[in-house]
Amino acid sequence: MENKNQNKNNEDGNPMFGLLGTASSMGMHMISGPVVGCTLGYLCDKYIFDSWPVGAGIGVLLGILAGFRNIYYDSQYLKKQQEKLDENRKKL
Repeated sequence: MENKNQNKNNEDGNPMFGLLGTASSMGMHMISGPVVGCTLGYLCDKYIFDSWPVGAGIGVLLGILAGFRNIYYDSQYLKKQQEKLDENRKKL
């Protein structure tokens, strides 16, 4: 997961815009995870198990967990990139 966001620079080579894009996508993780989880749970309930609220509830919970997981990985990435930027500024 550490290499997925490598070299997120704009045309001028400023890494702050790439970090801003990563930070702004963190909120979408908390929306998309539960929506996708609930949708998949609903579809499993309707077409496979015929147990309406159970699959959708489990899907929402798994979606929330996935959203928090993605936010954790993004925050660790932002932390590492900020440390690299701070080190480069100290060298100058």
